[in-house]
Order: sequence, then C-alpha cells, then structure tokens
Amino acid sequence: MIIDYEVYYSLRMNTDDPLQVYLEKVTGRPAALRRLEPGLLKGLPGFLATPHRFQEWKWLDQKLVLVRGLSAEVAASPAELQIQGKILADHFRCSVVYVLPALDAYRRNRLVHLGISFIVPGLQFFVPPFASFSERFRSTAPSEQLPAAAQVAVLYQLLRRPPEGSLLNQWAAWLGYSAMTMTKVRNELGQRGLCEVAAGAKPRGLHFIHQGRALWVAARPALRSPVHSTCWARLAQPAPKLQRAGLTALSSLSLLEDDALPTFACRDAAWKRIVQARRAHVVHQDEATARIECWRYDPALLGEKGLVDRLSLHLSLSANPDERVRLAADELLEKLPW
Repeated sequence: MIIDYEVYYSLRMNTDDPLQVYLEKVTGRPAALRRLEPGLLKGLPGFLATPHRFQEWKWLDQKLVLVRGLSAEVAASPAELQIQGKILADHFRCSVVYVLPALDAYRRNRLVHLGISFIVPGLQFFVPPFASFSERFRSTAPSEQLPAAAQVAVLYQLLRRPPEGSLLNQWAAWLGYSAMTMTKVRNELGQRGLCEVAAGAKPRGLHFIHQGRALWVAARPALRSPVHSTCWARLAQPAPKLQRAGLTALSSLSLLEDDALPTFACRDAAWKRIVQARRAHVVHQDEATARIECWRYDPALLGEKGLVDRLSLHLSLSANPDERVRLAADELLEKLPW
C-alpha cells in the first residue's frame, strides 16, 4: 500500500500525541508507541519506575524505550541522567531515550557530549548511533523578541525574586521605568503567556506563571542579547564607573582568560553622555584602552560587585563564534540557584 504522508500527517496532526507526530515527521514512517506492561518495571528502583512513563518504540529494527513524564525543571543533572539511563538500559536490555519538554543550551550540549539520547518533541532529536543531533521540524515560529523593559522584568524576577504580585508602581521603582511603561510590560508578558492577566479585571501587579528555571525556559526564545552596539574607546582618568562585561566578566567567573583589552558595559544613552562630557573618546582599536558594549538597559541594575549579571552575560555571549566561550557562558546557568 502506498501512503500519502502529507495527507496522513494532516489527518493526524490535531488528534495524536505530539511526540508521535514528531517522530513520524523525523523518520518519514508511522510511529507506533506502546506503553510497557507494568510487569516489565519489576526490579527497577522505585525512584526510577514511579515518576516516569515508559513507552516502547521500534525504529530501524531496533527496540527503544522512551522515558517520558519529566518536568521542565528536571532535577537530575546530565551526569545523573547518564547513570539512570545506564540502569534503565541494562534493565530493559535496549537503548533508552529521554523525552523532555524543553532544554536550555547548556543541558543540550552536555547531553550531546555525554552521548545521552533525548527528544524534545517538535524541536530536537538526538538518538545515537542511529541519528545525530537535529533541530528540524520546529512546530512554532520563533517568538518575537521582548522589548528591553519586558526583558529586564523577566531577568529581575529570576535574579531578585521579588514578592509575588508586587504592584506595578513598585516594579517601576525597582527597574527605573515609568508606570505607563510597566503597564505595557505587563500586557506584553501576558500576551507571551509569561504573566497572568485576569479577564474582566484591572490587574495591578505582575503575576508570573512560571518560576525559576521553568520561567527561563519559557521566556528564553524571546530574550535577546542586551548589547545594542560596541566600540573601542580610550577612557579618561579617572575612568567612568562601568560594569565589567563580555569576556572580562566571563573570565572572572570561569577558567577562560580575558582579552588584552577589558570589556565594559554601559547603557547606550549613558555612554553618549560620557562621550559628550569627554570622559571617554571613541577611537581605533590600536589606540583603545577598553572595548565598550552599549546595552539596551542599565547593566548596573542587575549587576553585582562591578560585574554584569550572569543571565545578561549569558545572553550577550550565547552566539559568540568561539565554542569555548559559548560553553563557558552556558555553564553560568548551572551555577545559578534556580
């Protein structure tokens, strides 16, 4: 029988398990997922058998066991998942694949490095040795990026953990924006599904739907680098007070070495005032004493001890062409007390 897969997928898209639909798109064949019989779980440690949902999937004449039911804030580290996966693989006598709802860049890279099979339905597929890492078949279009004020609100919630439901005027005082801007921020975050906005009521505060790592994962597609532009500068003496950023900040938090010239961050409007006051001069790199990042928001707002905050630093370096820098930036996320 010849199957018209375009028709087949269109008929199944709205009724089937998203994982099953994704597997069929990736492999180009129907994917029959079968729940394992309870008897097959006998002998497993309770902490492995209880919280997970196990399914069997046959692909390329191989039996795979899919481990589902893990939350977005998976407590187990990649190293722990590797140990647990070996226990499960030895028990079932076949390869085991974790099905995860979301992954940040650091965990994804660690799982790939450790050779741990995983699937994020609609986004990512890594099942060695049968398939290398793939990010095809993205189910939704990339989210538009948040305005600077809305991004700062999300980062402030993650780093400062203010009281739940704090009023907008309090948020305005914390972030240095007007009450009108914070009203726009509330509406923007509500439209993105990051904050609750009660229907028919006049919401007065910010009520985030997610907390901790779950909020980061939900917001990450809409977050962007805070860096608006960069330039080389010769700083006057005494030098203006600036936050260490870029590789200079990363070298203070990792084993990487700093560049020959330090990197500092400054709000773009503030940098213009510094240059106009002749406290710094924009020059060619050969004459510079520093590299300046002009940010969309005040880097001192979330920074500490002269360093920009770790989340903004991660965002500013996540697309760096040097893989070592990207990995070190990803590791910043694991050091946060989510």
